[in-house]
Amino acid sequence: MINASKDKLRSFFQGDMQYIVPFFQRPYVWDEDNWEGFWENVNQIYLDYQKGKNSEHFIGTLIVKQKTAEELGQNQYDLIDGQQRLTTVSILLKCLHDSCKGNLPKLKEQIDRLLIFENAKGERFIRVKNCRIDLPYFKAVIQGDKTDHLNQDHKILKAYTYFKKKVQIFSDEEIDTLQKIVLEKVPVISMLLASDDDEQVIFDTINSMGVKLTTAELLKNHIFKDEKMEYLYSKLWEPVFEANEESVIFWDKDKTAGRMSRKNIEVLLYCYLIITTQNEIQLESLYKEYKQWLKGKTNDEKENFLIDLKQYAEYYANFPEGEELNEITYSNEEKRFFHIIENLSVTTAYPLVLFLYREISDIDERNRILKLLESYLVRRNVCRLTTKNYNNLFISLIKKLIKEKSEGAQISSASIGNILRSFTEETNRFPNDDDVRLAFKESFLSNQNAREILYLIALYQRRSTLVDVGKLSLLSYSVEHMMPVKWQENWEIADIDDNKKAIRNKTLKTLGNLTLVTKRLNSKLSNDAWEQKRITLKKYSNLNITTDYLDKDKWDETYINSRAADISDLAVEMWSSII
Repeated sequence: MINASKDKLRSFFQGDMQYIVPFFQRPYVWDEDNWEGFWENVNQIYLDYQKGKNSEHFIGTLIVKQKTAEELGQNQYDLIDGQQRLTTVSILLKCLHDSCKGNLPKLKEQIDRLLIFENAKGERFIRVKNCRIDLPYFKAVIQGDKTDHLNQDHKILKAYTYFKKKVQIFSDEEIDTLQKIVLEKVPVISMLLASDDDEQVIFDTINSMGVKLTTAELLKNHIFKDEKMEYLYSKLWEPVFEANEESVIFWDKDKTAGRMSRKNIEVLLYCYLIITTQNEIQLESLYKEYKQWLKGKTNDEKENFLIDLKQYAEYYANFPEGEELNEITYSNEEKRFFHIIENLSVTTAYPLVLFLYREISDIDERNRILKLLESYLVRRNVCRLTTKNYNNLFISLIKKLIKEKSEGAQISSASIGNILRSFTEETNRFPNDDDVRLAFKESFLSNQNAREILYLIALYQRRSTLVDVGKLSLLSYSVEHMMPVKWQENWEIADIDDNKKAIRNKTLKTLGNLTLVTKRLNSKLSNDAWEQKRITLKKYSNLNITTDYLDKDKWDETYINSRAADISDLAVEMWSSII
């Protein structure tokens, strides 16, 4: 390291210094919360200055590394850390430039030289050169080009719009003061690395300090910092993870993984390492796990890893998700399966699922496997069996399947079914039909889980081609107690002792008493008496799990248990242990 010091931002916007955002860096991700916080701090310094107070606001660290000059006189630096801050400062300065009124004739030209510099030949260069995804947007803003042909939702264009609204009301004198405040009163800790310094050490240090550098960013830098590996970036990484803006958005999107929220790319990397090592991997220390795993591997082995990862990424990117799962039919086994693991929060199954997609090319056979896994997971959920061992459970399944394959056996729904049905512990057993029927009568499920189970049963009842609408959206429904929790307000309580009250309070929480209604209807029903409730349900409900029971003159424990038996019969039919 050459030096680390507290510097004014002006030192980054002078002469012919140019900052290149390395290819392994993330795109520009700051949003309105970040812009607002930055602007409030700058504006406060401005207000303090007007009152004669001397204040400043530290905005973090900028780490740059000298680049080897390709041409004589070039003064370029890799922007290792701080691109979000330097990009935002540049956009704010451009907004000040574009808001000049002409009362200070040299002001606009002065700000322009901060953002764009010329060499002796008169060639113009932007001060900060963003990554490939962001560069068209950033250049258009800084150079004042038209942006009509660009995606108006890009964060760089939105940042420009945000700051332009803030500063366009200022006079030239105020703009002059503001640009001086940004350059003089918003310091950073500047770390300058020599061209032969290892920025990986800096990345690791930053990550250990809790700065949010993603596993993918760290891993990308770790692999491609080797010049012999760099050519593989454009061949095996960029086409998958950074091919276009849509790709970047997808891989940066959050997915719930257990109790945590992780980026899609981190979930993929997590799954890959589990499949490859067949060991439990800690999401919290995923990068360290990868560093250890890659240690000692040859460049050829690293290339094979990237080839494998690319293939797994293609499968992962095609998994149904989001809006694709909003409305589904029962007959679509694949979408139904992903709907279940998302809504029952069984994302620990992803490594196994990803492994199976890679191994099973026959779509019909793969769907049979998904249906079998669906039965296994739903039955265990209804029976309230633990999910705590699922990480190890799915890893053990991968191990067994890999072992069987190595011995010449074929991975199939039959082989997976045999493995699942061989389990006998509470942590892994496949519940039988009697277990399921008893659970519908006795289990208390969370609202989220009950909603999913009832939704799937309702969907199953609409599978006939004679039904007008075979699709349902889970988002449209909420769970309703046919006998309300506060039943004593409007329901008969004559001749009911404390023991019967306790039985009733228990029974009404079971699946036999739960149904689905639209969210508006839920609030309308409230704690109505059964006479009024069934009139309302007859008028507005269209799900058989509800309408088939509205001819009853009363609704009590006997009918609740009878309905539980009915829908449990459907459940064991839907989620068979034999595929």
